[in-house]
Parts: sequence; C-alpha cells; structure tokens
Amino acid sequence: MKIKTLLLLCMCAIGTTATCKPADPPSGAEQIYLQGRLDFSASPDDVEAYVDDNAVYVQFNQNFGNVTVTLYNPLGLTVYSGVVNTAVQQTLVIPVALFVEGTYTLTLENASGYADGEFEKNNSN
Repeated sequence: MKIKTLLLLCMCAIGTTATCKPADPPSGAEQIYLQGRLDFSASPDDVEAYVDDNAVYVQFNQNFGNVTVTLYNPLGLTVYSGVVNTAVQQTLVIPVALFVEGTYTLTLENASGYADGEFEKNNSN
C-alpha cells in the first residue's frame, strides 16, 4: 500500500511540470508559430506549440529523440529548460501563470535541428 501511495505522489509531482501522455491544449489556446525544423525530413506540423494564460503546451507528433526545450523571458533570461525524450513523452506542459507580461521565446533543439517561436504573455485577464 505504501508503494502505491509513493508512486502516486511521484506521478503527481512530475505532472505539475510535464505531462507524459498526448493531450490537446485547452480551447482558446493560441498557437506559437515555430520557425525551423528538428529534422530535415519532418513536416512543420510534426511539432506544435500553444500558449494560454496558464501554460505553454508543446506537442511532438513524431519521435525526434532527445529535444532540449528552453523558454526565455522578455529580458532574455532562461525561465525554463529541460530535455524531453520524445520517444516516450509526446506532450510537454510548462506552467506560465505567474510569469510577467511580455514577449517570450520558446526554443527546441536536438541533434538534427532547431526551431523557435515567440509569444506574448498578457496578464490583463
């Protein structure tokens, strides 16, 4: 019984920063237009990114291996950085609810390529 409880707590803790199963972004989320490709043969739709008031959602629609995901704030400082093994994790959710307003840059990089995009964080809601 204790092992099940510990496993559940670990899964909940991990779930606050990243999601391991594919999930659609919530309705009303705006697309982050990514420029570049993580693989020469990949189509532009093989990686999608969205943002709403609470989170950035990155959806990997194919296996790109290990992808480094970095989020920069309006001052160019790193506010999130992590590596996603896209063979096992297709969706990454980065909480941004407490971030200040401004233009943020999302970058994705692996051994075969690079993509980035910008989005506006607006706290007026």
